[in-house]
Amino acid sequence: MKKLLLFYFWCGLLAISLLALPLEARAADAAIPEEITGAREAFIKGVLTVKGEGSAPEGSFSHAQKRLLALRAAKIAAYREITERLDGVAVSGETTVFNASASSDEVRTSVQGIITGAEVVKEVYDPETGIGEVYLTLRVPDAFGAILPVISGTMPQLPEYRGIAIAQSGPDGLIIDARGIGFKPALLNRIVTAGGEVVYDPSRLSREVAARGGAPGYTSDLEKARELLLQKGSTNPLVVNAGRVSKSPSDIELDPTEASVVFASNQSGRFLEAARIIFVLD
Repeated sequence: MKKLLLFYFWCGLLAISLLALPLEARAADAAIPEEITGAREAFIKGVLTVKGEGSAPEGSFSHAQKRLLALRAAKIAAYREITERLDGVAVSGETTVFNASASSDEVRTSVQGIITGAEVVKEVYDPETGIGEVYLTLRVPDAFGAILPVISGTMPQLPEYRGIAIAQSGPDGLIIDARGIGFKPALLNRIVTAGGEVVYDPSRLSREVAARGGAPGYTSDLEKARELLLQKGSTNPLVVNAGRVSKSPSDIELDPTEASVVFASNQSGRFLEAARIIFVLD
């Protein structure tokens, strides 16, 4: 009987230890978010995800205090990292978010709001090393929608392209195959003509479209581009092979025939105004 009681006692201790241990082990073992820090990858996947690390300062702290302080330091490091990454994102051409923020208080305030809105998606603390890790993620469409209203006034404006308005139905979306021409994804990717007229300029989108996350999409696969447009409500997209970039590597240049086709198709599809556009990257 004593042996049986002793057996149950040790089983109980083992069960308690297995339940108590995973409280931090389970948090650490759960799926760790993938870090997405490069601009190209962030545009394709639609998110920017960074990791910050930190540890508690030296001193007599309890386990709970060390954990709290380490995670707090990690969060500060993560916000610093996501700020640096966002600063390096291209707005248009060689102009980055950092450049635009430096030249406009309104843009700087908007960028600060975007960073503050970054979401903590994972916190991990290792009691053995005393190191905390915090993962922050920022949706690119949210950044686009927030910065668009204030950034548009700081960018040089091009004359609007006026093609022949031929009534035709069919295309309700646009895929720009920009592979192999040195195209650079940016918050403001424009489509222009060789004469410097703008066919599509995201800075001219309505605030309502921008607020709904109406940003163009990015992928490295043509079929994936069709899937992304389907999510935007487009079932019959027009596919255009971009022959070159303009003076700015973030602007696609169309020849007269391509520009006319896009313009005419948009008269009924209105896909430019709704940002039902996907850029296919290398």
